[in-house]
Order: sequence, then structure tokens, then C-alpha cells
Amino acid sequence: MADERILAKCAAGRNGELILSPNEGFWSTCPTVQVDPEVSAYELFDEFMASSIGDVTGRWMKDVVGAATTVGLASSVTYGLGGVIVLDAGTTAKNDYANLKVTDADAALGAFKITANSGKKLWFAVRFELSSVADECMCIGLLDGATTKPFASDTGARNMTGGLYFRTLVASPTALDFARTRGSTEGVIKAGIATLVASTWVVAGFYFDGVKTVLPFINGVQANYPTQVNVATFPYDIGLTPYIGILAGANASKKLIVDWIRCVQIR
Repeated sequence: MADERILAKCAAGRNGELILSPNEGFWSTCPTVQVDPEVSAYELFDEFMASSIGDVTGRWMKDVVGAATTVGLASSVTYGLGGVIVLDAGTTAKNDYANLKVTDADAALGAFKITANSGKKLWFAVRFELSSVADECMCIGLLDGATTKPFASDTGARNMTGGLYFRTLVASPTALDFARTRGSTEGVIKAGIATLVASTWVVAGFYFDGVKTVLPFINGVQANYPTQVNVATFPYDIGLTPYIGILAGANASKKLIVDWIRCVQIR
């Protein structure tokens, strides 16, 4: 599914799917790996038109808790043409969750790494919406490969050792925060970098310049809240992997709907 306001280019993917490159400004210097696989970069792109979800043998590793928790592709009748994936934390109990992360044969590793002065630029973006903006914790971004769920509970207590991500908390469910974690310490780069509205699409992303600066973007527009790679709470030189997840803060269905996710890094 694509928003014409943010489309700039399109190309055929390796599996024949239509690949949409959102926002020419954000992606203007990004190599188009799907068009020319010989460029010196690597890419994860998923339009969720078909799924590969399961254990380490699939593209996405699923981790769910709750009798009513589900993860699956959604009907185009509900969300429009193109693919989306829906993570529903279910209706069974508070702290039920649904998470997906990109994995490989060693589930503890991540394919992407942000290292100062490496020259290895990185682009990450995702288009998503929430079915409600109350009583949930949500996290989307790049997390250390060993993470199964980012939050230990609906209190927002973290359960990761590294990451650069966008998240919401039960205490402030309409505020999309941009944050980083290294070890046991989280640094909130910008609380409320965007205000979320239920069933409203948002494109959130960030760009690493290959030197020392990460810039966040919301709906294709640069947000003036840069972060430096060398700060104590930045997950520098840690293997990171794309991650999407939601945890229920109440006994009610909490859905995270993702239209597409893309991450590209210079080799």
C-alpha cells in the first residue's frame, strides 16, 4: 500500500513485488539495491505482500504471548491494496505481546551496525499505524539481535541491551518517542517527536551519516533532534536488527499495523 504524497520512485523487486521508495528527500542519496544488486550496500525491504514468519528459517522470527495474540497478513479489503502485517496483542491479559524481528541462522546477531567514522551510512524507515492510542507499549526500530521483547511489562521497563528506535508507553500513549539504549541505560533523544492518532498512518525513520550523527525523520521531514553516536547510551558497534512489536497494557485488542519497513546500509 502506498501514499502518493511520499512516493518518489518505484522498481521491481527480486521476488517480483512492486517496491516503492518513499520520500525522495530522505532516500535521495540511498543506493537502490533492489534495482542494482551490485551496488556496495545491503538492504532489508518488506512490503508484506507475502510473509516469511516463523523461526530462524524464516525472514521474521515471531515471539508472542497470549491465547488471543496473533501475527499475520491483513486483508486488502480492510487496509487497501498492497500488503500489510498486523500484530495483535490480543484480548486475554495485560502484558500479552506480539513481536517480530529479522533473524538469521544465529538469532543473536544483527545485520546492521552503526559505528562512528566508519563511512557506512544507514537509512531506516517504516510506515505504520496503531488501532488505538491507549494502554499499549509499542517499539519499532533497530534492536540488538538477542532481544525477544523490548519491554518487560506495561510499566515500560526495558528488556533490551541495545537499540535505536521509536516507541510509545502506556503512560503517554499518543506520544511517539525517539530513543536509544546501550546496556541498561536508555536515552530519550526526543519525547513526543510525533503525536499519534488512532488508525492514522505515520512514516518514521532515521539516517546515519557514516560519521557520528543520526537524524530522525517523521513523514519524510527531518526532525531537528540529531543524536551523536559516541554518547554513552548509543548502541554503537553493536549488531542490530529490524524489529516491530507491541505489548498490551490492558485486557483489550491492541494492534500494530505495518505497511512496509526498509533498512539500507553501505557495505
